[in-house]
Amino acid sequence: MEPRTTGILKAVISEFIESGEPVSSEWLYEHHDFGIKPAMIRLELGGLTDKGYLVQPHTAAGRVPSDKGLAFFAKSAIEEDAPACGEELLGLFREQAWPEFLSEFSSELDILGAASVFPERAAYKSMLTNLVDHFDWPPSEIRDLVRDFENLDERLGKMGGAFQSDIQAFIGRKSPVTKSEHLAVIAGSYGVDGHRVFVCAIGPKRMDYKKTAKVMKGLKIASRK
Repeated sequence: MEPRTTGILKAVISEFIESGEPVSSEWLYEHHDFGIKPAMIRLELGGLTDKGYLVQPHTAAGRVPSDKGLAFFAKSAIEEDAPACGEELLGLFREQAWPEFLSEFSSELDILGAASVFPERAAYKSMLTNLVDHFDWPPSEIRDLVRDFENLDERLGKMGGAFQSDIQAFIGRKSPVTKSEHLAVIAGSYGVDGHRVFVCAIGPKRMDYKKTAKVMKGLKIASRK
């Protein structure tokens, strides 16, 4: 993908994560300097839509990211953003105080944190309310989400045992950890004092991918010391 096209895609996704609203060519022209006029930005948006990275909800509306676009954005954050992790969180991680670590991890990133420790296959997770608070759903859909998380411990064990990548993002139904199409997961595998720890940040699709990627990468550095 050309650098300018990549910049436009990332700008659309960043603004959508912030506002939750479709992003127009006029907004991009007013808030970013891509060196082209709105008409050319519209052509770029059309190309990104044709390639499946963006979706146009209505004919007259701007664009929103598809799952493919969000996956590209999350992967870019994992590959490009510098590690950044607070000392308190790092301390709990090194001490293997997993309940306290996940509580701090979830609060810092505003997501649900979950972890599985091997070879013991012990599973830990933070409160589901950390995640439910993001959604204005009817009771029936909240119940489906709760049922999904009733099987989270088993999925963590299976996924963590087979996970080969350092850090990876899963969007919607692509996730082997959750089943909801409304969720995103960034997962990482770490070595801590002879144990392998599989850590997941589970949030809405509009989660802060860049901040989450920085923290997950910071934990990776800590696990190597």
